[in-house]
This record gives sequence, C-alpha cells and structure tokens, in this order.
Amino acid sequence: MPAATPAEPANKRAAAAALLDAEIARLGRPGLPYVLTFSDADWRTEMHNVGCPAYLARLASPTARRGTRGKLGMATICHLRHNHPAVVYVRIHGRDWPAIEETVRHEALHVARPSYSHRQVDAALHPKRRH
Repeated sequence: MPAATPAEPANKRAAAAALLDAEIARLGRPGLPYVLTFSDADWRTEMHNVGCPAYLARLASPTARRGTRGKLGMATICHLRHNHPAVVYVRIHGRDWPAIEETVRHEALHVARPSYSHRQVDAALHPKRRH
C-alpha cells in the first residue's frame, strides 16, 4: 500500500498563509511582520512598497537583470538587515500541496532564523538525511 499523502486543500493560498503563520509561531517568532506573495510580480511590488533599500538599489543598478520575472537574487532574510517586513514568495500555480508545504516551511525558517544557511535550513526540514 502506498504511503498516505496530505489532501490538497481547497484554497491553497489560505492554507499556505495559515501554515506560514503556524510555522513562524512554532519557531518562536509569532507576530514577526511579513507579507506573503504568490507571484514574482506581487513580490516585486511588495519589495517596492516596503521600501527595501537593497531592492531599490538593485533596480537602479545598470547591471541588474531586467527581465519581467524573478526576484533579482534577493533573499527572504533581507528584512532583518533593512528593518522592514519580510516579503515571502510562495509559488502556488501548478504545484501540489506537498511541494507548496515544503516551500512554506523553508521560507518560514529563513524568516524566523535569518542566520541559518541553506544547509541548516535543509537539515531542519529533513533531519533524517545525512548532511
């Protein structure tokens, strides 16, 4: 018999938002300010709205990638350095719930534990793997 998989929530955005809140609280940082986005365009708009100085400088740079997609290499943790709410991007479109859930947990770790490297985030998400 195959392993059970979590049911797909009817509203993946609402489920992702609730999971992000729960994960940030579980990690001991309830109430940490953040903005959750679900598209590249919304992420860029919110980074502009929070006035992130690194994002605005990156846009002003003549060497910045000028495509209409992508986060310009910005990390979720820039909120810690620049004193603005974290802007979290979780892609929903075309993804199943387990993949979305993994991304939400990954981003929650970045927001709540900004000093964690990607190796530490991976170890926290997958404690049984050898790192």
